[in-house]
Amino acid sequence: MTSLFPLLGDSFPNIHNMHSAPSFVGCLQDIEIDQIMVIPENVSSNSSLNVKEGCIRKDWCEHHPCHNKGRCINLWLSYQCDCYRPYAGPTCAAEYIPGRFGHEESVGYAAFPIEGSDHKNETISMFVRTRKPSGLLLSLKKSTILLFQVWLEGGKLVMSSPSSRKVFGKQTVNDGNFYLISLKMEPNKTELFQSSQNLGYISTPILTIQSGDIIYIGGLPDVQETNVSGGYFKGCIQDLRLSNQPLEFFPITPSLDSVIGKPTFINIAPGCAGDNLCKSNPCWNGGVCYSVWDDFTCTCPPNTAGKACEKVEWCELSPCPHEARCQLVHQGYECLANAVFSGRSSAIFYRSNGKIRRDLTHITFSFRTRDSNVMLLYAEKEPEFISISIQNTKLLLQLQSGNSFYTLSLSSARAVNDGKWHQVTFKMTEPLSQSSRWCIDLDEAKDSTTSAVATGNLNFLRDETDIYLADKAFDHLDGLRGCMSTVDIGGIHLSYFDPADGYTKKPQEEQFLKVSANTVVTGCMELDACLSSPCMHGGKCEDDYAYYHCTCAEGWTGSHCEINIDECASNPCAHGNCSDRTASYVCLCESGYMGARCEEDIDDCLGHLCANGATCLDGINSYSCLCAGNFTGRYCRRIRLPSTVCGNQNRNLTCYNYGNCTELQGHLECLCLPGFTGQR
Repeated sequence: MTSLFPLLGDSFPNIHNMHSAPSFVGCLQDIEIDQIMVIPENVSSNSSLNVKEGCIRKDWCEHHPCHNKGRCINLWLSYQCDCYRPYAGPTCAAEYIPGRFGHEESVGYAAFPIEGSDHKNETISMFVRTRKPSGLLLSLKKSTILLFQVWLEGGKLVMSSPSSRKVFGKQTVNDGNFYLISLKMEPNKTELFQSSQNLGYISTPILTIQSGDIIYIGGLPDVQETNVSGGYFKGCIQDLRLSNQPLEFFPITPSLDSVIGKPTFINIAPGCAGDNLCKSNPCWNGGVCYSVWDDFTCTCPPNTAGKACEKVEWCELSPCPHEARCQLVHQGYECLANAVFSGRSSAIFYRSNGKIRRDLTHITFSFRTRDSNVMLLYAEKEPEFISISIQNTKLLLQLQSGNSFYTLSLSSARAVNDGKWHQVTFKMTEPLSQSSRWCIDLDEAKDSTTSAVATGNLNFLRDETDIYLADKAFDHLDGLRGCMSTVDIGGIHLSYFDPADGYTKKPQEEQFLKVSANTVVTGCMELDACLSSPCMHGGKCEDDYAYYHCTCAEGWTGSHCEINIDECASNPCAHGNCSDRTASYVCLCESGYMGARCEEDIDDCLGHLCANGATCLDGINSYSCLCAGNFTGRYCRRIRLPSTVCGNQNRNLTCYNYGNCTELQGHLECLCLPGFTGQR
C-alpha cells in the first residue's frame, strides 16, 4: 500500500498556506505515526493534495524525446534532456547559430564586454571551424592591457600572455572540421584544451575577469595588432561560452541574468556557409571544380594532377621521339637526347622566344669528341659574348657580360679530346648578384677552376641573340665532330627537336627556339664503342659516335668482321674442286688438268709411245695414236693386214688376210683362207 501524507485525527493545518521546501515526488509506504498505520482509507480529501493510491511510474524517455543524441533523464512526472554541445532547448532540438567570420574575404570580429561582479575560475570554450592556417581566435583585454590570447599558427593552436612562454598545440585544426577549444582559468595559470586533451598552460598573475574587461573573438579593432597574431580569423565559431553562460552571436533564446553587456559584431554573418571558391575557375587544364566548405576540389583530366590540376604529367603522354628521354621542367617538359655533329654542315643555332624572365646564371652540358680545336657554343651581342671551345685539347670559357670591361677566361687543367664523355658546368659563384666570379666544374668537380675577376650573368641571351651550337659563324675552323647532350642554360634547354616535326608543342612559357632548319641527328652512344673491341679477326674499329665501323682484314667481312669470305663462291676452279682458305683458295684439279685454277689441260703426248711415224693425239688424261700407212694397233706397232670390202656405202663388210667377202641372199660374210679364223 502506498500513500502520501495522510491526515490523522480531525485535520492538519492548512497545507496550502505552509512555506516549505519543494514537495516530495515519489512513493511512500508503511507510514506509521504514533504507532498508527497511515493508509489511504484514513486520509480525507481535504487533508491531501496530488496524492494517489499505488506506485505507478511512467517511462518518459521511452519514445526518445531528446534530439541530436541528447541524453534523456526520467524525472518521474516528466523528463529532462541533457544536451550535447552545440545543441540546447528542452529537447535539444535547437542549435546555437554559428558566427561566420571572413565570409567572401570580409574582415570582422566580435567583442563581448563583461559586466557584473568579478568572475573567478572561469572557463571560456567554443567550437572552431576553419581551413586557414593562421588567424586570431580569442583575446582577453583589460582596457588596453592584453591578458592572454589564443591564435592559429601553421594550423595549430598557440596560447600566450605578455609574461609567459607560448603553448603550442600538437595537431592541426584547420581541416574544415569543428574542434572544441577550451581555456580553464585558475589562480596563477591558464590551461588550454583541445577537446579533452590538455595542451599545456601558461603562468599568469592571479587572473580575475572583471567588469569592463572585453573578450575579443576573431580579431581586434586594431588591424596591425591583429596581424601580429595571425591576422583576422576566417571560419566559423559556435557555442561560445563563459563557463555555462552562452555568448551568442545570434541568440536563439532570451538570455536571463547575462554577465555580458551589449556585444559588438563587425562583419559576422549567421550560419556557417562556405565561400564559393569555384567562381574564380581555379581548376587548370580543363579540370571540373566542385565547391566544398571554404575550399574546392577539382576532378582532373587524365595525365594531370595537383589540387588545381596544375601539374600535367606530360611525360605520360609520350610527347618525345623514341630516342629521347622526357624530363619534367617548370610548367612543362623537355625532350633530352644526345646529338651527333659531323662538321660545320651540322651546326645549329637558337634564339630566345622573348618571354624569358629568369636570370641565366649557369650552363650545363656533356660532350665527347677527338677534336683538339673546335667551337662548342658561341653567342654574341656586342659588347657581351660567351664562347665555350676546345683550344689545344683543353676546355676554354670566355665571357664578357654586364658592365665589366674585362673578358673572363677559364680553362680546364686536363685534355678533353679523348673521345670520352665529359660533363661541364659553368656557373656564377654568387648567382643572386649582378656581377660575380664564375667557376668551371668538369666531370663532377674532378677538375674545378674559379675565375679571379667578376663579370655579369647571361641575361643578354634572353634578347634576340643567336646561340650557335657546335660551330661559330664565319670562323676558319670546321664544326664539331662528336656528340653533345641537350644544353641547359639557366634551367632552359636547347632542344634538338622541332614541334613542326609532329611532336607535342611544349607548354612552358620560357623557351629557346631552334632557328636553323637543318635536322639534328640524335642517338650518340654513351661510350666509345671501340673500347669493347667489337671488330674480329684483326679488323680495325672506327668510332663514328652514333655507331662504329669495322674495316676488316683481307678475307673477312660482316659488321664485326665475323664472316670468312668464301673465295670459292665464284667457282674459280675451271676443272677441279675449290677449297676455301683465309683470303685465298686452293684448286684440287681433276685428272688431266693443272694450273692455279685447273685451267690448263696436261699434254699427255709428252713421252708418248706411238710408233712407226704415228701422230699422237692428246686427250683428257690420255692420248691416242693416229697410225700412218699400213700400221695399226694402239701404238701403231702392227702392220695392217690385206683386206677386201663388199657391200655398199650404207652396208658393208671388211675381210682381212685375204679373206673373201661374199654376199649371199643379202647376207655379208667373210670366207677365210686356211690358217685364219674369226668373223673377219
